[in-house]
Amino acid sequence: MIRLDDTDRQILEILQRDARTSLAALAEAVGLTATPLRARIERLESDGVIRGYHADVDPTLVGRPVRAFVHVTMKDQGLDHHKRFVREVAELPSVVSLHHIAGEEDFVLEVLFEDMGSVRTFLLEKLGSISSIGRVKTSFVLESPKRRAAVPLAEPPVPPKSSGRTKRKKRGGGS
Repeated sequence: MIRLDDTDRQILEILQRDARTSLAALAEAVGLTATPLRARIERLESDGVIRGYHADVDPTLVGRPVRAFVHVTMKDQGLDHHKRFVREVAELPSVVSLHHIAGEEDFVLEVLFEDMGSVRTFLLEKLGSISSIGRVKTSFVLESPKRRAAVPLAEPPVPPKSSGRTKRKKRGGGS
């Protein structure tokens, strides 16, 4: 884990809310000048903390209104089958996320579709052609009341508060 200070966390919180925030506005918000701010952002990028900058596109408005989670159980558990499945599924443009999971299923795919016809094509022709799949279960999203793209940032550990009293050592000698 990369160690982040309060300023790094502030920068990341602001950029996650709006990656188009100007350097001047960001510098003012975190109390830095442009040069040290730019150096921090470059460090966060080179350390891999910031992986990129993306637009949040509404899938419905671009013709992909159907969202589904496709749960896949593999019949062949070997590493070669796993790698081949990941490679083949990662190339499918309608798959927006692919997760290898623990539990009853082996993978969960988040998939965006144009309509139910494209769901059928995806399930029967795309996934159906992968021989190592044992079972597929599809759940359709009816509503997404919360979608948070921002990663919650861990707070640094807080040292325990002292009671303010310190114990005195007894010095040698009588009472």
